[in-house]
Amino acid sequence: MEPGSWVFVRMPPGWHVTTGPGVLLYPSTPGDVGGNFSLEAEIFLFSGESTDEYGVFLGGQDIEGGATPDYSAFVLRRDGQAAVLRRRAGQTDMVAAWQSHEAIVPGKAGDNVKNVLKVDLDSANAALWVNGSKVLSVPRAEVGTDGRVGFRVGKDMNLHITTLNVTRKLAPVPVKKEEKKQ
Repeated sequence: MEPGSWVFVRMPPGWHVTTGPGVLLYPSTPGDVGGNFSLEAEIFLFSGESTDEYGVFLGGQDIEGGATPDYSAFVLRRDGQAAVLRRRAGQTDMVAAWQSHEAIVPGKAGDNVKNVLKVDLDSANAALWVNGSKVLSVPRAEVGTDGRVGFRVGKDMNLHITTLNVTRKLAPVPVKKEEKKQ
């Protein structure tokens, strides 16, 4: 790989990604997503030294070479921590700070690990689930949600990604009302 480059190749099932600098990767055909939906990806992290993040982004606006891309990223790191980042107006802010969770499989030296990330949006919150466990939740108003979706991959990462699934919710989740005891 040439310095300053990255490689993204089709490798069924999915894609293999090797980065020099960090990168946003997204489907080539426009397909904005909005409303209440879930975004899910199965990602294999190969052994390496990079401590940068990997995960998914949503709410992508002006990401195709624009001067001020805007998106929210739900990401993991090799040390088993997760965070939510918001990129807008040329700055990256922490919406949810890095935090450990037992559901996240850390990438120890020499090990290849799999984590399944799911971002679930409802009218009030955006929650990150990893391997079936809720890891963190932030108010939906704090993240950009409507727009392009894809992957955010930090520098010097080596990943195999098997899926990127978007599930659009057509109806709200039923709420069970508590019965009052007399």
